Amino acid sequence: MSKSVGYFILLLIIGAILFGSHYFILNNLDLQGAWSTGSYSLSGLYLFEGIASSVMLIIILVANTVMPKNIGFIFLGLLTLKMAASFLYVNKGLNKMPENFLEYNFLAVFFAFLVYDVFITYKVINQENK
Repeated sequence: MSKSVGYFILLLIIGAILFGSHYFILNNLDLQGAWSTGSYSLSGLYLFEGIASSVMLIIILVANTVMPKNIGFIFLGLLTLKMAASFLYVNKGLNKMPENFLEYNFLAVFFAFLVYDVFITYKVINQENK
C-alpha cells in the first residue's frame, strides 16, 4: 500500500513543480494576461489532468491486483478515455484564443501528465513480486 501512496505523492510533487515552472515561464514572457481572453485557466488545465491521472492511477493499481497480465491493455483503454475526456474539456476553447495560446498550453500539460502516466504504468507492470 505504501507504493500506492508514493505514486500519489509523486503525482502531487510533479504536478506542483510543473505548474510552478509553467506559471513562471508564462509570467516571464508576459503571457499570463492571455488567459483572460477565454474561460480556461492554467490551474484548471493542471487540475483536470491531475484528476484524470489520479483516476488512471487508481484503476491501474486496482487492475494490477485483479488482472495483472492485462495492465497494458487496460492502460491503452484508459489512455484513450483520458484523451477523449481531455478533448471534450478543452473543445469549447479551441481556436478562440489568439495565436493558439490554449492549444499549446493544453498540449504541454497533457503531455507532461502523459509522461507520468506512462512512467507509473511501467513501474506497476515491472514491479517485482515479493
